[in-house]
Amino acid sequence: MFQTVILWLKEMAQTVPLPAFVLVGGLVEEAIAPIPSPLVTTLTGSIVKSQDLGILYLFWICALATLAKTAGAWIFYFLGDKLEHLAVPRFGKYIGVSHADIEHLRTRFSGTWKDEATLIILRSIPVMPSTPVSLVCGILKISFKTFFLTTYAGFYVRNMIFIVLGYTGLAAADSLMTGIDVAETALKVGTVLLGVAVLAWLYWKRRTGTPVNWFR
Repeated sequence: MFQTVILWLKEMAQTVPLPAFVLVGGLVEEAIAPIPSPLVTTLTGSIVKSQDLGILYLFWICALATLAKTAGAWIFYFLGDKLEHLAVPRFGKYIGVSHADIEHLRTRFSGTWKDEATLIILRSIPVMPSTPVSLVCGILKISFKTFFLTTYAGFYVRNMIFIVLGYTGLAAADSLMTGIDVAETALKVGTVLLGVAVLAWLYWKRRTGTPVNWFR
């Protein structure tokens, strides 16, 4: 299934105007997490080079790609917000977590420049999975303004890195792109395993009668 989507994106890159490709491709790439994150942006850089659109065009097309990926990230931000409302009341009792605990944890994020800088850095790291960050922002109800601005700023840096790789031809180096893809996949798997381990630990603490209090 995912391979079909990847092939479709590659074909679309050759048949539609570049701005349309980055808007649609960026949204699809972010919304479907298993798709390699460098796919659309490295293709974009290569196309800009082949069409001789100039270096300054990179900044404009990166802005469009970033807008599309930010919209895709919003989907998981929205899901995280709804997940907290639906899952915690039903399943929180099994791991000793309540809605009040989540609200208290949220207060630790004061909205200072340090919090915003942290989110921007996380978003800008090329191999950092973005979906978990979006979900956590939604669960903790980080303000939409903060979410949007930090996501856009971080994604712009990340996208520009991949676009430049495509523009300079470095994206054609199989070893480089394979390394990026492997590192991102490893972090995705590690994030899932860490989440499962934390839930299992919370459940065990609840069962033993010693629920954790680091939410409070």
